[in-house]
Amino acid sequence: MKKVYQIFCFITFLSISLLFNPFSYAAQGIRIGNAEISPYAEIKVQYDDNVFLSSSDEKDDFIYTLTPGIGVDWPFRDNSLKLDYHVNINRFLDNTSQDAVDHFASGTLDVPWRDVKFTFYDDFRRVFERPSTEDSDRVKRDDNRAGVTVALERERLGVQLGYENFIRNYRSIPAYDAYDRNDSLYSLMLTHQTFAKTKLLIEYDFGQIRYDQSTRSDSDYHQFLVGAIGELTPKTTATIKTGYQIRDYEDGDQPDFDTGVLYADAVHRFSQKNALKISFERTAYESTYGVNNFYRAENVTATFDHFFNTKLLGFLTGEYRINSYPRETTEGSETKKREDKYYSLGAGFKYYMKTWLSFKLHAEHITRDSNFGVYDYNENLVTLTARAEF
Repeated sequence: MKKVYQIFCFITFLSISLLFNPFSYAAQGIRIGNAEISPYAEIKVQYDDNVFLSSSDEKDDFIYTLTPGIGVDWPFRDNSLKLDYHVNINRFLDNTSQDAVDHFASGTLDVPWRDVKFTFYDDFRRVFERPSTEDSDRVKRDDNRAGVTVALERERLGVQLGYENFIRNYRSIPAYDAYDRNDSLYSLMLTHQTFAKTKLLIEYDFGQIRYDQSTRSDSDYHQFLVGAIGELTPKTTATIKTGYQIRDYEDGDQPDFDTGVLYADAVHRFSQKNALKISFERTAYESTYGVNNFYRAENVTATFDHFFNTKLLGFLTGEYRINSYPRETTEGSETKKREDKYYSLGAGFKYYMKTWLSFKLHAEHITRDSNFGVYDYNENLVTLTARAEF
């Protein structure tokens, strides 16, 4: 009860501070010439009943996160520059070994030139967190994703060329150094405005994955996709891409990933008050588990939003994922190919108290059901968030 009391006092104090902030009139940001500078802050308190995602002997804790940040939106001439920087200061009441300060910096520059639009982007993260649903341990790492796209639109036809570079560098556990890598992705997409509000597309991607220490996991892949972008119906907007990926590993003894893939996001608006968002994915992700270079992820997520009124939003969330591994491994006395099934169900409310101040309460139950019992876990999360955007 003492923990609950401390958390209650903490969130109440900071929420009242935000509500009666004497500078609250600056909700539209600060303007310097054409540039708009928007400071923001977020306070999050979370109860986690299984901090280490253990299959037994679970440890619970309260985690509070302070997030100061600043955004910049600067249109100049016909160009546009957007920047964001924020810090997550994470503190655990009991398990202080998990405390961390995470840094996030991103930017996008749009440069139109005649019929061509250039877009440059960069997203940097220095974090202490789990890399994916495959992992149970939080790991310190730096991720940087940067790229450029060049898009040309002529009447109904469109052409887009792209290049993206992703760098992952683990910083804490020496055993993870073997997974430092550099990915390059080259893409070509052709679109046709076949219908008034819908484009059909054809896409080809060529990727290269290179590890710093070992060539065993190095690979090249080709991906061929077809799909559609835009309004599928008057109430449904979507981006759907499906096709085939051929991924070959440098080490001939490693299984290759040659199978169908799917990337899809859709929003269906039943009315002004109700909307359903669904995402589907089937692809391969790089793995840090045993002798497996990758795992196949098949994933569906959904969120249903309902506005009770202009200030109060209710929502339901769900996710179902299967992670399948191509090579056999041994855990205890069992030897087989690992397969994890991941379930998540949640519900919550978001209250827009002011145009610049909102509160969100989210409860979520998560289960990982693996054919290796040592990787099973159940987790319950309750999160209260206050966010101010000045």
